[in-house]
Amino acid sequence: MNQHIYQLEYKIFFRNKTVLTGILILFISGLAGLYFGKNFIDRQQEVIVKAEKLQAENTARNVKYFGKELGLMLYHTKFSMANMPRNWAAFSNGQRDINPYLIGVTTLGLEGQLYDTDLNNPSTLLLGNMDLAFVFIFIFPLIIIAFSYNLLSGEQESGIWGLLRSQSAVPLKILWRKFLVRMSTVYLTALVLIAAAIVYLRLAADLRLLAVIVVLSLYLLFWFALSFWVISRGKSSSVNAVTLISCWVVLNILAPALVNVWLTRKYPVPEALETVVMQREGYHEKWDMDKRVALTSFYRHYPQFKKYPFPEELAFSWYWYFAMQQNGDDQAAPGARSMKQKLAQRNDFTTAVALILPGIQTQLTLNGIAGSDLQQHLDFQQAIRNYHEQLRLYFYPAIFQEQPVKSIDWSQFKLKRYNENGTGAIWPGVLSLAVLISLLSGAAIYNFGKKIY
Repeated sequence: MNQHIYQLEYKIFFRNKTVLTGILILFISGLAGLYFGKNFIDRQQEVIVKAEKLQAENTARNVKYFGKELGLMLYHTKFSMANMPRNWAAFSNGQRDINPYLIGVTTLGLEGQLYDTDLNNPSTLLLGNMDLAFVFIFIFPLIIIAFSYNLLSGEQESGIWGLLRSQSAVPLKILWRKFLVRMSTVYLTALVLIAAAIVYLRLAADLRLLAVIVVLSLYLLFWFALSFWVISRGKSSSVNAVTLISCWVVLNILAPALVNVWLTRKYPVPEALETVVMQREGYHEKWDMDKRVALTSFYRHYPQFKKYPFPEELAFSWYWYFAMQQNGDDQAAPGARSMKQKLAQRNDFTTAVALILPGIQTQLTLNGIAGSDLQQHLDFQQAIRNYHEQLRLYFYPAIFQEQPVKSIDWSQFKLKRYNENGTGAIWPGVLSLAVLISLLSGAAIYNFGKKIY
């Protein structure tokens, strides 16, 4: 009996052309999100492959033209590190469009090179990239609203609800069946898109996939719970539609914009430019000072290099030049630490606020799983710092001893790939969504019991 009732509910539901249109919109936008998300990551991977080839070619060219002096060779030679994208990054591009994923540095001052990135159209960055995560977070809730806003009010306004209510001992079951039909339709569409993502993006069937399914299922369930609560108030269809659309605008557009404005004012980050300026000033001012000033500061940072003799009689030496570069980094270090701290504070605050903003929470969780969040970029920057320090410690003794360029095995210095396997914090997002769903569902059940039945 129940099976036949559900079959009838599905027939009634799909008789509405709006339903088919909504499902078609989800499929088209979902497939488009998959294509554009993968295309964006594919372009980054192509750039990384080209960068690796160009680094080898440029190093060989530098050996040919600057092979007489090791210091001059290192002045021109760049060593690159790439933040390798995971397959999941195509699902959720996150901040990979605004943060540099490929950084090439010389053994000179690091702070003047660390923040170099490609030039991009600000309007394009403002709009962001379309990926499947965007479709789930922004478009799926609109379709849920379109399917659910008149679930009860439409029956009441047509006069059918009174008849249904009089013929059922538990009228809420009728409403619940209609709700389940809509939920199953949306979830089936979501599963088809996730299955397409698994095949198209070559995603592994591991814990990351399970985490994504759980998080997205809870996010969609939040919007169903919100719709359930709104229609439980017994208002008209127009009021329900306006209320739900207003919630979507506030939660997915207005609140994130306000959080961003507040973060910009609370934790401004002028230190990126200031750090570059301080690094250059700390280096350039040493040209007009006694050489011993730069060397004293350099020995304070690297006391192990005091054993190498410095040719003070020379007007210029690479020993002194690289010491000046290090002085610039030392002078810029407080600004670099301050910027790193503020970015971490921004990340922590956003994570805390996201506990009551499901859209932001879901986006942050997906970015963490995909390795495209702010924390992953900060970790990549630290990896660059560590790699740059390794290069300095390797080449400084060779420079100070004036070793020939050909004594170095340059083939060992290939493009470095940074692979980070963390998934971010998943449980806070899961728990916050579960709490919000429980509160809305409880409020809706209370309303149905008190106001309508």
